[in-house]
Amino acid sequence: MEKKLNKFEKSRLLGARALELSKGAKPKIDIEKEGINIMLSRDLIKVAQIEYDRGLLDLKVINQ
Repeated sequence: MEKKLNKFEKSRLLGARALELSKGAKPKIDIEKEGINIMLSRDLIKVAQIEYDRGLLDLKVINQ
């Protein structure tokens, strides 16, 4: 069972994924179907949020 992420962990994951997308990573969702303009930075975060909500992110938080 995965624990729920706090707001800081979640924002770090979304920011890291948005950075990956800005550097040319392929989105894991159909952006045309979602009606998102991938060229806008705020939409990159929206893409990352949708991927997170659907459980498509392969990034993990490791607490020590």
